[in-house]
Amino acid sequence: MEDGEGTRGARARGGALARAGAVAACAAVAVTLLAAGFAACCLPVTTQLLSQATSNFEDAPYTPEQLTALAVATRDFTVDDYGRSALGEQGAQDALGKRILEAAREASSEQSPVRARWSPDARVAAAGEESVSPAHDAFVTLAGAGDSYALDLDAVSHLEDCNALVRTAVPVLWGVAAAAAALLGALLATGHARLAGRALVVAPVALTCALTALGLWAAIDFNGFFAAFHGVFFPQGNWTFSIDSLLICMYPLGFWMGMGAVWLVTTLLACIICLTAGRRLLRRHRRGR
Repeated sequence: MEDGEGTRGARARGGALARAGAVAACAAVAVTLLAAGFAACCLPVTTQLLSQATSNFEDAPYTPEQLTALAVATRDFTVDDYGRSALGEQGAQDALGKRILEAAREASSEQSPVRARWSPDARVAAAGEESVSPAHDAFVTLAGAGDSYALDLDAVSHLEDCNALVRTAVPVLWGVAAAAAALLGALLATGHARLAGRALVVAPVALTCALTALGLWAAIDFNGFFAAFHGVFFPQGNWTFSIDSLLICMYPLGFWMGMGAVWLVTTLLACIICLTAGRRLLRRHRRGR
């Protein structure tokens, strides 16, 4: 009798542990699905295509090709892990500053179709001899002639904050994805395929509901949504810039609306795949009973 009660107690504890694991797996899967959209937004090709479609070429002192190239170079500085590369932080700044100076010299030259958009001071700054620090030449000297010609120190500081955020998030998201795989694998290995299937079904459904609510908010008031998003991740408030600054010309509101669309569509596609896998797993479990 006692052995039977002990067995039932062990089964109950095992069932409760499996259910807790399924809940944790569901949460981890939802985060992983959201991370898939984030990964798509971080691709260089995403920045390139969105810049070509949305950047403010009419007001920028650069040609469309130059502005898009600078948008991609700025993306590299913002997203890439230069802290672990041979460049280091200063080297990454100098690399970006050099790209800006090269584009500035070409855009302000006599043969350039956008030369008229360059003030005399900006032309002098662009044509000046390069010092030991291209970053200083670009971010201080050239930007001193106007923040439409180069990223200024405030813009660079914000991009560094973005880089720190991305570099913190990436290993965490990889860890969550690994946890999701491990938890689902443990459920399957211990005979809880039904719980694993439910986790794969509930996670995309719950995430889709949340994204729908956020999408409606963004559709109704994108500026408010954008401000709230930045207020959460950049409470220091260094994310507002003039409308004609180089940063905003590269990445205007339409660019970020496009990024939101890429994130949403990629995540929804991942949700469909996950939901399909979960439903198949549940059907297989029913057939096996």
